[in-house]
Amino acid sequence: MKKAYKEPGLTTEGVVFSVEVDSVEREFLILKSALTYLCKLQGFTMDFMNTYRACEARIHSVARRLAAGAPRGAPLVL
Repeated sequence: MKKAYKEPGLTTEGVVFSVEVDSVEREFLILKSALTYLCKLQGFTMDFMNTYRACEARIHSVARRLAAGAPRGAPLVL
């Protein structure tokens, strides 16, 4: 079962979060521009953290797919 380990946090660039992928905790950053796009796509107006939480399942799904083909290391950027 996949799950997030750390609480997501807002940075100057976006939201940092972690997800378990293939039994390894991976760190990700979703940029504010991507969150703004998701907010518009969904047709609502929210701040960055609420947008992240509203779209968390979709964001984590994309993060897992990105991690499958990326080397381990620094946070992966969405």
